[in-house]
Amino acid sequence: MKHNKFIKPTILLCAVILLQNFAQAQTRTASVRTNATIIHQKITGFGGFVNSPQFAYNHMSESEIRKIWGKDSETQYNIMRIYISSNENTWSQAVAAVKLAKSLGLIVFASPWSMPAAWKTNNSTVGVGSLKEDNYGDYAAYLNRFVTLMRNNGVELDAISIQNEPDWNVSYDGCRWTPAQITKFLKEHCSSINCKIIVPETVALSNESYINALIADDVIDRFDIYAGHQYGGVGTAHKKMAEKGKEVWMTEYLINWNDNSTIPARNFQWATDAFTFAKSVNTCMLSNVSAWIHYASKRFYGMLGDGLYGTQNGVVTKRGHILSHYAQYVTGTTRIESTWNDDSHILDGSSYLSANGDSVIVVVINPSNNIYSLTVDLPFYSTGGESITTTETANRSENTIHFEEATRYPEVSISLSSITTLIFAKNSDNESSIGKINDAPTILSEEYYTILGQRVYPVNNKLKGIYIVKSLMSDGSVRSKKIMIR
Repeated sequence: MKHNKFIKPTILLCAVILLQNFAQAQTRTASVRTNATIIHQKITGFGGFVNSPQFAYNHMSESEIRKIWGKDSETQYNIMRIYISSNENTWSQAVAAVKLAKSLGLIVFASPWSMPAAWKTNNSTVGVGSLKEDNYGDYAAYLNRFVTLMRNNGVELDAISIQNEPDWNVSYDGCRWTPAQITKFLKEHCSSINCKIIVPETVALSNESYINALIADDVIDRFDIYAGHQYGGVGTAHKKMAEKGKEVWMTEYLINWNDNSTIPARNFQWATDAFTFAKSVNTCMLSNVSAWIHYASKRFYGMLGDGLYGTQNGVVTKRGHILSHYAQYVTGTTRIESTWNDDSHILDGSSYLSANGDSVIVVVINPSNNIYSLTVDLPFYSTGGESITTTETANRSENTIHFEEATRYPEVSISLSSITTLIFAKNSDNESSIGKINDAPTILSEEYYTILGQRVYPVNNKLKGIYIVKSLMSDGSVRSKKIMIR
C-alpha cells in the first residue's frame, strides 16, 4: 500500500523522539564525599577589574559598581582591581572609585601596564621594552607615589602589583621583565614601596621560571601575594608558593566567545558559555587558588552587560550570577577535600567548610541534560540547609533543604544544565548527643563497605547483609567493625 512508506518512518521517528526525551529526562545518581579532615586553601574572595576613567572603554558608574561589589550588592564581589596609568597626571581620576570601593569594604589592589616611556629601553610605553636598571629606584618611588596618593585621600590600597603580564609581548602599554629582573628589583627596592606587593601577574598562573626565581630564600620575603593569569593555563608549579606560606591569586581572565574574527559574532549561549566560565573558576579553586578576579567587569563576556551580544547594559549577566555562587557563599571559607563518585564523569564541583565549622558548602556544576540524585557524605549530621541554583531561566533561585531526621548522607536533586550551591548546616542537637564519654574518642565520620570492598551509601541503598564500617575517630584513628543488617 502506498501509505505504508509514510507510516513506518513516522512511527520510527516518534519512537526516536520518545527515546530521546526519555534519555534527556532520566535521573542519574552520583555521590560526593566531603572530607573536613583534609583542608586546602582559605578563600579570600572574588571580583573583577573596574574600568576607571583612565581606561579605554566601559567606564563604570557608581551605581554599576554598587550593583556588583559589596555585601549589599546583587552579586557580593569583594575584590576590585584598578588600573595604574603610565600618565601620572591622570592618577587622581582613580581616587573616586577606590574611595567608593573601600567604603563598601572591598579588597583593592592596583596593577600597572607600563611605566613612563623615558624609563623603558624602547622609549615607549607601548611594546616589549624593559625597565632600564638605572630607573629601578625611580619606578619603586613611582609606585609608592600611587600608594601615597590614595593614602592622602583617606584610603589604603591592600596591595600593588609590579607589572601586568611581564612575560608577554604586547602591542599596547606593557613592559617585559625576566625573572632575574623582577627578583633584582624586589631585593633592591621593595622596601621603598609602603604597601603589600603582588608579583608577577604572568600570563600563565604557573610560569615555572618566575616561580623558581621568586621562591628563593633571599626573595620570598620581598613580596606578599603570588599572582598569575589564567590565559596560559593553571598548572601546578604555583603550589610551591602555598608551601612557602604565600596566598595564590588569579588576577585576570576572560573568555571572549567572539574573539575569532573568522567566525560570525554571536550572542551568549548558556549551554557552552556558562559552563566554560564556571569550570574555569572551579579549576582554580581545585588548584589551591585563594582569589579569582575577572578582567573587565562590565563587558558582554564579563559580569555586567554592556549591551552587546545579547547582554543588557548595566544588568548582571549569567556569568555574573555564576561568579556570585562563589563570591556570596564561598568567600571566607576553607576548601576541603571532596571525592566524586559519578559514573557519567559529567559533574564537576568543589567543597568548603565555613569559618566556624558550622556548615559545609558544595558547588555543583552540571552541564548535562540529566537531573542528578546526589548523595552528599557530610562530616557531621544535618537536618537541612539551602540550595541555590542558576539555570538558563533562573538566577540563583533559593530553596530550603529539610530532612525529617538528622543525617550524614543527605540526598538532593541537581537540576539539569545548572550551577548549584548546596549549604548544609551542622545539627547541634545531634552533635551534643554524640558527646565525649570519659574523654573517649568520638566518631567523626563513618563509611560503609561491602565484604568485597565496594563503598555503599545507606541513603541510596536498602542495606541488608554483612558490611564493614570504617569510623574516623576524633583522636585521628580509624576503627573498623563488621556489622549485620537484617
